[in-house]
Formats: sequence, C-alpha cells, structure tokens
Amino acid sequence: MIITDYRVQSILRTYTRQLQRSKLAEKLNPESGDSRSSVEKVSISDEARRRMMMERLTSRVFEKVYSNNDIGAESAESETGPEVAAGQERV
Repeated sequence: MIITDYRVQSILRTYTRQLQRSKLAEKLNPESGDSRSSVEKVSISDEARRRMMMERLTSRVFEKVYSNNDIGAESAESETGPEVAAGQERV
C-alpha cells in the first residue's frame, strides 16, 4: 500500500483543525470543565437490550453445541475409524 505525501498532509491538516476546534470550544465554554473527564452516555432501549442479550445467548449456545459436536465427532473417529465417523450427520 502506497501512502502519498498529499494523503499524509491531508490527515495532518484534518487533525490540526480538530484540535483547534476543540480548544476553541473549551475557551467558549469554560463552565463545561475538563473535556478529558467528560463521559459519553449511550442509552439503549429495553427492546434493543433484550435483543442484544438474546443474540449473545444464542451465539454462546451455538458455540457450545458446535464445539461439543466437534469433540463428539473426533472421539467417534478415534474409536471407530475415519470411515464410520465421516458417515455421521451433524445436527
């Protein structure tokens, strides 16, 4: 990947502008306090929170089921040989 001089200069210009704007905002709003200590809050609706938890749970369950199936297939292969284990279907 080639990074041109123009691209580097563009990134530096953008970064400089962002720093200047943040310093200007601090000067205009001195009562806001230290900007480094500000914490962003994200609010998630109850429905979105439930959906996210369900997705996490289902992914964990699938991971456990698939890892158990892989372990079962490996043990079946070691006990009976590869030709019998290859004929088994995974559910």
